Amino acid sequence: MKTVGWILAILFGLALFLVPLMASRAHHWPDCKGGVVMLRGAHGEPIECVCAEGALATCFNPGP
Repeated sequence: MKTVGWILAILFGLALFLVPLMASRAHHWPDCKGGVVMLRGAHGEPIECVCAEGALATCFNPGP
């Protein structure tokens, strides 16, 4: 029974360590309060995104 307790304690400790680490690496999208927002893509390039009903609907390269 001690072994099960130690395993659960180690797993709980890993969860306490990994959850904040994963949350800090999560990509935070901006609030879609307007119709169009400008963001940075995965490689740092600018992208333009259209918002519909408060959520990102589609994104594309900016330009004419």
